[in-house]
Amino acid sequence: MTGFDAVVRVANLALKSSAEGVETLERYVARTATAYGIPVDLVVLPEQIILRETGSENVSQLAVVRATPGIFRLDQLAALKRVLMQIERGLDADTACRQLDELEASPPRWPWWARVLGVALFAAGFAPSVVATWGEVGAAAILGIIMGLLLVATQGRPLERLLPFLGAFVITTLGLIVLPGLVESTGVTLIVLPALFITVPGDTLSAAAAELLGMRLTAGAARLVFAFYTLGLIVTGIVAAAGVTGHVDYLFETVPPPRLPELVVVAAWAVFCVGLVLAFNAEPWVLAWLIPSVILTYLIQQGATVAAGSVVGTLVAGALLGAYANIVGAHPERPPRLVLLLGGFFVLTVGGLGVRGVTALFGGDPISGLQNLADFALQVPTVALALAIGAIATSRWRVARPLRRRRLSRAFRTDVQSSLDQWRQTLRRPLDR
Repeated sequence: MTGFDAVVRVANLALKSSAEGVETLERYVARTATAYGIPVDLVVLPEQIILRETGSENVSQLAVVRATPGIFRLDQLAALKRVLMQIERGLDADTACRQLDELEASPPRWPWWARVLGVALFAAGFAPSVVATWGEVGAAAILGIIMGLLLVATQGRPLERLLPFLGAFVITTLGLIVLPGLVESTGVTLIVLPALFITVPGDTLSAAAAELLGMRLTAGAARLVFAFYTLGLIVTGIVAAAGVTGHVDYLFETVPPPRLPELVVVAAWAVFCVGLVLAFNAEPWVLAWLIPSVILTYLIQQGATVAAGSVVGTLVAGALLGAYANIVGAHPERPPRLVLLLGGFFVLTVGGLGVRGVTALFGGDPISGLQNLADFALQVPTVALALAIGAIATSRWRVARPLRRRRLSRAFRTDVQSSLDQWRQTLRRPLDR
């Protein structure tokens, strides 16, 4: 095995976890190539990579890597970061390739039933931020279990590509039949949205906007089209279910006054984080970093929104989240940047606004529909801009901090060695006499 083989394997694993953008992928490939002293040209598309190595003797190697981007194996992404650290510390190519192959073949961290539970907790934890009532929380937990079963049943099968439509159709049908009282009071979309949120591509939309902002035009444009396509599948499933059950009139939207204390809404985000770890196969220790970031992102967004409006609230919360993920993710022993961003992505996400706006229009509620769509159009670039501001503001410090630490440690070691030498000379003087 050669260093180029290791680079190809790193690219393959990074591509499989790149649904939130190609920035991490590009960085990982560049770091691996640098560690092995290989000049590599890289062309990145959302679903494939072209790698080309040119050696000193004008001998070139070419590799094309294809994979479906996703975010459901966060354990692999974290393990990939650890292997990359070993490569940069001198791990030989043969051992690196063997570890990367074992990582790719590794089973998911959590069993299927834990992932089903994770989707239910994910939905129940998010529900109070949609409608702050116990009825909404209970409905989200029940429908989340059904959505989790659909998720694990279709994963790795052809039906996986239709999960947004299939999940929306099944969950909406059940909501209309089993929960008529809740549906009559709020409309069906607000009831089913927490359970469907795991397929809503709000984070993908924000990642696409960030890629366009970073002039990754091909990847950003393709991801943006795919995100809108996924939103279309979800809306089609909801509207089709309402038509089949004869309840198109329940596509309206009415947000009732909150009936849960604010403390419960905040605590629900911790439940949401536990669900995210289980549903996305993350390692349990990331909760120590995930829960504080998600809760603080929510509180900062709410506080800034009250003070200066929703756009400023999203900008402030998103910028701080981007800075936090950039700084914490730089540490070798801490979760990757994507894992730290993902929870906050869902807090700031706007994909739900798009679903609510379109379904409200189909239900004959143009006021709510147009308002949600207007908010959706404004929030997509706002989230991307906020995260970019946070990352850019901390990029120099993120690079300079490890260097500064190394310089201090070297200076400290030099001072200690100098002091020891002086003490040795002092102790030897009486003996010499």
